[in-house]
Amino acid sequence: MSANASPFRTRTALVLIAVGLVAMVGFLLVNAYGGLFERQRGNTPSPVSRYGTGFHALFRLVELSGGTTRLVRHAEFDDDTALLVLIPNIGTSRTEIEDAVAGREGPTLIILPKWIAARSRQRPDREERLAMLPARPLADMLGGMDVTGLVRQEPGALGTNRGMGLLPFPPGRDTVQAIVGDRLAALIDGPQHGAVLAEVKGRNIYLLADPDLVSNHGLADRGNARAAIAMLAALNPDHPGNIAFDTMLPFGAGGRNVTQLMFEPPFAGITLALFAAALMAGLATLVRFGPVRREPRAIPFGKTALIENIVSLTRSARRTHEGGPAYADAIRAWMARRLALPRGLTGAALDAHLGAIRTDTPYAQWQERLTSAQSDAELLTAARKLDDWRKEAIS
Repeated sequence: MSANASPFRTRTALVLIAVGLVAMVGFLLVNAYGGLFERQRGNTPSPVSRYGTGFHALFRLVELSGGTTRLVRHAEFDDDTALLVLIPNIGTSRTEIEDAVAGREGPTLIILPKWIAARSRQRPDREERLAMLPARPLADMLGGMDVTGLVRQEPGALGTNRGMGLLPFPPGRDTVQAIVGDRLAALIDGPQHGAVLAEVKGRNIYLLADPDLVSNHGLADRGNARAAIAMLAALNPDHPGNIAFDTMLPFGAGGRNVTQLMFEPPFAGITLALFAAALMAGLATLVRFGPVRREPRAIPFGKTALIENIVSLTRSARRTHEGGPAYADAIRAWMARRLALPRGLTGAALDAHLGAIRTDTPYAQWQERLTSAQSDAELLTAARKLDDWRKEAIS
């Protein structure tokens, strides 16, 4: 194997580079969006959660009923024809609720949280409801909506305002959660008091206090499913079935980091341009330079290297042309042995004998010019002619 040979084949090196690039891009994507994916995979009640307290069934129910559903970020959503469904959690602040509805003229439905739930250890695809959330933080969360309190009461029949086209929800078996407030217009009353569904007067905002009516667990009941579809249509009578589910409140804004900005507009174009430039630079380097060449020894081994060193030193001293007489003597001695001439035949007599050989290239002329050469060009020309004479003489 050559000393400069690569230990890897070209195909192997390209595969390693490709794997490295894929791994690098994967690392960047996980670093940018890993936190968001982890939050979405949890059992936090959201429009994509399939756990009992989630609302994926409501999302699909609207689609199967012929409606239009979208997952949006309320900070970037400005369609006032759609009913915006906000799903806060216990960690949502009052300020976040106010920011989500600020400046919005279209209808907004806020579904309150209710349960503390965790994934089941025996069945990770299911969850267990451990307890109900404390009432005071939930009431404080909606303080800007004129909610003064949140009450829990025994299950029973719910009073429904049928004038809006609402259908009654069947009585459940769990504790009913309701809200109270002086400026709330009750659309669905609780079994004893309070409002399960209320409108904030003058703001086109609706509050659903008990999420069990429309959660995945609650929509397993057909009566709840019919009433839920009727409720969504009644809250947006001008555009029934046009529903947008917010994902910022359940998952949190997440705070974009520098890596995430690389893959989102307007910086995504710069990232693609940089990757393309790096790829083209790599291809250009591969084609232009080829395999890496190792630095040779200062003084190589072997006779050939020795001769090359002598020639290099002679050229550096500008005395190359002085080798003409030695080369002429070497040709003369070689021909004397080749033609088996007498050993006593030397000097001018030997030159006369060699010059008498009939050839197209005159021996005496080029032998004379070789011994008297004053430059490298003259020396090279005379040496080539004398070598031509040698070939003609022995042919």
